[in-house]
Amino acid sequence: MDSNKLFKAYEKNKASRQEQAETKPAPTKVKESSKLEVALKEVQNADRLFESKGSVQDIRNPNPMLVSEMRRKKLVYSGMKNRAVLNAFRELRIKLIGNGDSGNIAVMMSSVDTNDATIVTALNLAISFALDVKSSALLVDCNPYGTDLADLVSSDLHTGITDYMQSDAIKIEDIIYPSGIDRVNVIPAGNNPASAVEQFSSQEMQNLLYELRNRYPERFIVINAPPVLVSSEARVLTKYVDHTVLTVPYGKANLDSIEDSVEALGAENVSGVVYQQ
Repeated sequence: MDSNKLFKAYEKNKASRQEQAETKPAPTKVKESSKLEVALKEVQNADRLFESKGSVQDIRNPNPMLVSEMRRKKLVYSGMKNRAVLNAFRELRIKLIGNGDSGNIAVMMSSVDTNDATIVTALNLAISFALDVKSSALLVDCNPYGTDLADLVSSDLHTGITDYMQSDAIKIEDIIYPSGIDRVNVIPAGNNPASAVEQFSSQEMQNLLYELRNRYPERFIVINAPPVLVSSEARVLTKYVDHTVLTVPYGKANLDSIEDSVEALGAENVSGVVYQQ
């Protein structure tokens, strides 16, 4: 092709591109209200955790809890003066891991006391798993009848697992919150306790726990269940875990209630008993 033909081809292509640009519709402006909605959502989710598959180091803790707060809330932490309590949870962690087949194990905790609504022991077990900087823990509150989880973490808790189970619009990352403790995240029970047994028995629950359990290497799941003898949830949840640990509030439970709880869950499903003050 000579230079004259090349120049004419260039000019023709240039004119064609200019004509397309002139006929192309102008981009629509983003409504101001949409910008405000996005900004509001960012503010509301400022302390939320977007958890995805990756490294343990990717887990954020935007609002770390002070040692004084942890001490007041009776939470364990590295370097605490009461070494006996810390070492007790470390020993429990070692035994549970030693009886597991992989680094990603799930443990359910349930009380033998029908009036026990505290989740402190379950959270402390999760913290003990996460003391290893290569590990992370996720506490899943499956007691829809009320616990003190909201008073123990530094995030404001809203939607939870029962909300997720009832709405396709809620994503997994919408129910995971930083606890304020490094590498420890929590999922609250949520606001829809009705039909919790049916929800926890579903295939969707099984899929959810599988996804949560396998998001990170060395991921430990601690499930807090309602007291064994007042509901069916604990018995349903045993099928998702590697270990079940019964908690016994000191001086508030007798031997009969312990034996009845073990029988209700099945002796083969109970890995141990923890006495708590």
